This record gives sequence, C-alpha cells and structure tokens, in this order.
Amino acid sequence: MSTRNCCIICSNKDFEIINTFNNFPIMAISNNSVKEEFYDYTLISCSNCNCLQLQNLVDPSLLYSNVYMNATFSASWIDHHINFGKFILTNTNDVSFLEIGANKGDLYKIMSKERQITFTALDMYKHQDLPLDIAFIEGNCEDFNFTGHNAVILSHVFEHLYEPKKFIKNLKDGNVSTVFISIPNFDLLLKEKNYTMIYSQHTFYCGYDYIIYLFGLYNYKCEKDFFYNGNTKSIMFKFVLDNNTHIKQILPSTDLKLIKDVYIDKIVSLNKIIIPENSYIAPAGIYGQYFYNFINVNMKKNVVGFLDNNEKRHDNNLYGTDKKVYYPLYIDYSNSTIIICDCPYKDEIVIGLKNICDSINFLYV
Repeated sequence: MSTRNCCIICSNKDFEIINTFNNFPIMAISNNSVKEEFYDYTLISCSNCNCLQLQNLVDPSLLYSNVYMNATFSASWIDHHINFGKFILTNTNDVSFLEIGANKGDLYKIMSKERQITFTALDMYKHQDLPLDIAFIEGNCEDFNFTGHNAVILSHVFEHLYEPKKFIKNLKDGNVSTVFISIPNFDLLLKEKNYTMIYSQHTFYCGYDYIIYLFGLYNYKCEKDFFYNGNTKSIMFKFVLDNNTHIKQILPSTDLKLIKDVYIDKIVSLNKIIIPENSYIAPAGIYGQYFYNFINVNMKKNVVGFLDNNEKRHDNNLYGTDKKVYYPLYIDYSNSTIIICDCPYKDEIVIGLKNICDSINFLYV
C-alpha cells in the first residue's frame, strides 16, 4: 500500500479529505478461494485544482492479478468495443497497435475483422483466452519503454494509472505518435452523482479538461474526440504527438461542492435507505458491493444476496461481504424486492429481469 503525496494533475501537495471509509474491501470479485484484504478508502481533493483522487493506493500486482483478469464483459461492453474499434480504424491508417490492458483481446477481435492488423498486448498478467496471434508483453505500463511502438491503445485503462504524467512522458520519450484512449465520462458521472467514480482501481477523476491538460503537458494534442452514449457512456480520444507545437495550458478545476454532494451527502442518504426483508441487490461487482457497504448495518440483515448474470460469480460470496451471488433465473420473485443499483447497466438489468418475471418489485437506488 502506498500513499499519494502530491496531486496527480498539478503536483500540489495540499489536499482536503472529502471522506474516508475504514476497512473497505480492495476489490469486487466473487471467488471464495481468494483471501480478502481491506484498506482505508479515503477520497481527497487537491486544494489547487480540486481534482478528486484516491489517497491510498493498493499494490497493482494485487489488484490486477489473474483473478481479476477472469472478469467477463456484458453486451454493453461489447457494444463499446465495437464503437471504439470503429473510432480507431476510421481515424488512422496504422496497422500495428499496442494495447494496454487488452484482457481477452476483445478489441483486437473486432478490429481485425475490418482490417488486417498486428497487435501486441501489454499487461501485468496474461489472460488465458488471449488469442495466439496477439504478441504478449508482461509488465506495468507506467514503467514501460514504448520505443518501437507507434500507435498505443487504452480502453478504460488511463483512469487506473497511479502516475499518469510519468506514463505520458514515457509515451513521448518512446516517440509514440498516436494514442487512442477511451475513458468513462467522469463529468457526466459527477453530474449524475455517481459514487463509484473513484475507487481502488479508478484512482483519480479523469474529466475531459484534465485529460486534455495532462497530454498537452507533453506536446500531445487532441486531434479527435467522440462522446459514446451507450450504456457504458465514454469519451474516446485520438492524441497525436507534435514536438514542434507548444500547447497552451489552462489548469482545469472541478466543482468542489458537487464532489461533496456525491461523497458526503449522497453517502449519508444511502445510509438512511430502508431495505425490505428478502431483498436482492443487482448487479454484483463494484456497484452492488459499494451500495451494500454504504447502507446502514441494521439493514444488511434484510439482504439475501446479489443477482448477476456472470456465471463465474454464482454461489460465491461477493468479496468483502457475507452474501452470495445468485443466478437471476433461479430466484423466487413472488415475495422479494430487487434493489437496482445506480450503474451504467441498470436499464439492461431491469429488462433482463422483467423477461424472467413481469411482476418483480423493484427498488431503485
């Protein structure tokens, strides 16, 4: 465990603690064979640029172990990858790519159907299902020498970085000419008061202005952006390196009051929610886990468990809780309440559950 001692954006060393939750689970998997570990989940805001970030940083080799790499993607994520692949291929003639955090190679599988390409994956662990025609490099992208790689891809990875400025400098030092990035739409998440913006893996608030500012520090300019409005609302960027261009910098800032509305006031409101007896929380993973941890301790006894379509989670406890994950098809809905967490897939979840039973009692939180 390490502690952040300066702002991830402006290097200022003065912070305001927004909120802290002691003994919080470090990840949100469902695997009974994994030893559970906890940390002090502390949210801090820079006194200079107001960037919200995580104070305590979990060892990445623990967070991104082979257990985490066994995650599966929903239909929403597949649609995101289709759109991100299209964004990349329509904005470059490159045929050779290095993807950081490629997981099972889903993006490659989509892109290779449209163009003959070569792919290299850089990750801390190799996924067992990574296609054989993808070259694999084991390593941490924040310490990697990018020399020889012209086009780099990050799909919902940049916001996971501990030292993004060091990472971008490595790109520049390696003379990487083009960087394609997709990140969550943090600015929209903040407006929607989403309390899972920042957690053990999303280490800082990576809003639109912040990412433009960070890349501009190292002569990368945004040549193209695209706001993807599927369930996993994202912003996609194409950055290009131009060493002859000095990009004028304006230090961005976020609304500190809105940050406190989310991570103080909303957490207080979650603690006041009345949970009916015989309730299930959907989905499992980070959204269900955080909601469960923020509700009143006296309400937790009314939660039977979590619902999720990911079969790898079924009949396992959700990490950091004493509640199991169940397959939605096998639940008796006649005397149950299904709590739908505020997450990108909530509409998809509700439609799926209504297809199982059209008279479910839902509670939206």
